[in-house]
Amino acid sequence: MMQEFKGKTAFITGGASGIGFGIAKTFAKQGMNVVIGDVRDDRLKHAEGQLKEITDNIISVNVDVTDREALHAVSDKIKSAFGPLNVLCNNAGRTGGGKVLDTPDDRWRHVEEVNFWGPINGIKVFLPDMLQSGESGHIVNTSSFSGIHGHGNQSAYGASKFALVGLSEFLRNDLEGTPVSVSVLCPHVVDTPVIGALKERVDPKVREMIEAMAVAADVVGQQVLSAIENDEFYIFCDGTDTKKMLEKRCETMLAAIERQFPGGSEDE
Repeated sequence: MMQEFKGKTAFITGGASGIGFGIAKTFAKQGMNVVIGDVRDDRLKHAEGQLKEITDNIISVNVDVTDREALHAVSDKIKSAFGPLNVLCNNAGRTGGGKVLDTPDDRWRHVEEVNFWGPINGIKVFLPDMLQSGESGHIVNTSSFSGIHGHGNQSAYGASKFALVGLSEFLRNDLEGTPVSVSVLCPHVVDTPVIGALKERVDPKVREMIEAMAVAADVVGQQVLSAIENDEFYIFCDGTDTKKMLEKRCETMLAAIERQFPGGSEDE
């Protein structure tokens, strides 16, 4: 379990905007060495400038998480600059997918490549060295509340996020007894550029609802830091709408068991 952050090193994919940037700012304020990765140079330059107002120990890298060799090059750069990596945030992702039959196969594949295989690539590249260092470490995989509750029509995105929750749970099992642990971040509505663009496309009533539910990315960053400190597996970003939807999902599942096994199990 990580308790000390000052002087430790974190790498955040998708770290130049939105949730990733919120996490990066939180880590920088803790005195960490922060490396942000993204595929957009304009965002990287802007984010790096803002982070360097907090600390000089900032590196930005243009990297595509679907390219494992590129991630190996990032790993070498981090080790050369700061030494062992302590925190890996597999945060890069993309939206996509309407109804299952309406979503083209190439969209399915691309969303899965980024949202599911991206974290696998990160884990395969960085985890062996994290374990070898013997230092306390943590991996945070950014899923979504859509990875717990299949609401709406975003099949490719939601399926990839469900898969990432499962991957995170199995990886946490794998790492039991080691100095590295795992959390899965399941945000619902966060005030990011993606949500900002969505608000421009919906009617005023829906926009008002989104604005009421949205949590600031900086708040998510604090939630991530707290979860690492306390070795929480699930990381949520609000205790109201998310809690209500979780309760409804659990009630639905328990009700199904009651219908199918009204007398309980045969062993009872």
